[in-house]
Amino acid sequence: MSTRSDVVAAARGDQPFDLLIQNTQLVNVLTGTIYAADIGIRGNRIALAMPVGAIDWSAAQTAGQEIAAEVIDGAGTWAVPGFVDGHVHNESSMCTPARWAEVIMPRGTTTVCTDPHEIGNVLGLDGVRYMLAASEGLPLRYFVTAPSCVPAVPSVETAGAEFAGPEADEMLSWERVVAIAEAMDYPGLIAQSGNVTPIVEAGHRADVPIEGHAPTVGDRPLQAYLAAAGPRSSDHEEVFTDTMVQKVQGGMMIYARASTFMDGSGEVAAAMERVNDTRLFGICTDDVMPHHLLGDGHMDYGMRCLLARGVDPVKVVQMATINVAQHYGLWGLGAIAPGWLADVVLLDDLESVRVRDVIADGQVVVRDGALAVAIAEPTPPMVGGTVRLPALSEDSFRMAAPVADGAATANAIDMTQLFTELTTVEVACEGGRVALPLPEGVTLAAIVPRHGQGTPPSLALLAGYPLARGAIASTISHDSHNLAIIGKDPGDMLRAAQALAECGGGMVAVEAGEVIGCLPLPIAGLMSPDPVAVTAERLAALEAALPRLGLPAAFPMAVLALALPVFPRVRLTDKGLVDVATQQFVALFVEG
Repeated sequence: MSTRSDVVAAARGDQPFDLLIQNTQLVNVLTGTIYAADIGIRGNRIALAMPVGAIDWSAAQTAGQEIAAEVIDGAGTWAVPGFVDGHVHNESSMCTPARWAEVIMPRGTTTVCTDPHEIGNVLGLDGVRYMLAASEGLPLRYFVTAPSCVPAVPSVETAGAEFAGPEADEMLSWERVVAIAEAMDYPGLIAQSGNVTPIVEAGHRADVPIEGHAPTVGDRPLQAYLAAAGPRSSDHEEVFTDTMVQKVQGGMMIYARASTFMDGSGEVAAAMERVNDTRLFGICTDDVMPHHLLGDGHMDYGMRCLLARGVDPVKVVQMATINVAQHYGLWGLGAIAPGWLADVVLLDDLESVRVRDVIADGQVVVRDGALAVAIAEPTPPMVGGTVRLPALSEDSFRMAAPVADGAATANAIDMTQLFTELTTVEVACEGGRVALPLPEGVTLAAIVPRHGQGTPPSLALLAGYPLARGAIASTISHDSHNLAIIGKDPGDMLRAAQALAECGGGMVAVEAGEVIGCLPLPIAGLMSPDPVAVTAERLAALEAALPRLGLPAAFPMAVLALALPVFPRVRLTDKGLVDVATQQFVALFVEG
């Protein structure tokens, strides 16, 4: 292991480098310039980064001087710092940290700041401990942000645990925990109520960033949110350019989110044009499913999205590296300069972000686009037995009606747009229950408690969701991760719940009582221990079965976000139908 003195000696020329990259185009994120350079690495740090020609390497070799243990010819490449993902949920990849690292490191990602609130909502502090243990010793720099939304809104939902100030204090005392994770309960933070406020105060005591989550919040409410979150906050959820500019003006970092479900590059590019200093813009991935990791990529995909919008390549690299690293106070990460940590990515093409080689912590981990090291899977205990459902029958999925027989007007969730709205549908009633079959275009939704609550499923109607028959279900149900089911038939909904209990969680599709597609995720009902490619194949098989139910052959986002009570505008939790803006429950039927 090289010491700091060894690094200095190599910089002087008194010791050889462990690795010398010659004649690459250095993207200097400190000056915003690109120039031909040689980069010398000793141990895990950059010892030298100088313009080509400043040192006569051939003369040194002629004199018998050993210049480096390994020399990489960087001609035709661009050298950029290793990519830093500013906000991501590892669990959304449906794989363990080790299996995830195998896929994202060849894409140039060397550092992640992950929010394990998915597994935290299932297992509490033990879930966060699991992610730290499962990432120990990886070549990927794996930092954790302390979940603030377990659950997101305790007053309207139930998770497997509940975090407040003491839990935040404990997590912030652990190694590699670097921030308070996204404060999703933005109404609570603005009102200074609920569990989120003491959690944020714990972050202030520890002097760490408070990661934000405040979609569409602007004007005076935004000022209150920023006053509560403090000078190092961020937002990856904003979708409007005007509000992005307001947030940057208030000192908030804005992430260009490039997830499976959202490409925010256009709005971010427009916001960047309206400010002179772009240091408060970064890139994150948030939620990327396994098939998109393998196909589109990781941080490299987000960079390509911005480049396609005409954002200057140097600024894009800064957004993917130093801007994020310095937001988190990860000094020494995010640039290629003497004394900085040796995370370097060599690109064959800057515009397409095509990765050739990756050096992480001074070690070559990717050569010619392929993983060059074996990544061992740490062995924390397998986390199973987390699908603990109440006693269920078909009647559990029959919706009680306000009249014994006749017609009724039901409040329903309009699923025709990303930000759901409250609408009404007319239904027939028989024997005190909503009659079946449901009207065309109307579907039944259920949130089944899976954390041992013992309470019956919460039911509501959906309008505009294209399910024609059968049922789909998932234990990935942001963020409390109760069991979410969308169905046309109570029998199929029951079978879906039973199937997920049998396999330990995951996603399932059912038609006429038959399981026609299943993705098992036995680790907390969220992740698989298998390689990403295997999980992606199983997910593709599930998606291929969806047209049998009238759905497109694409990932069914609706079932994942159905219960998220901080995402506009109407959601269904295990406690009932929720108006997100007011955090009040909505009656299932219109009175009168």
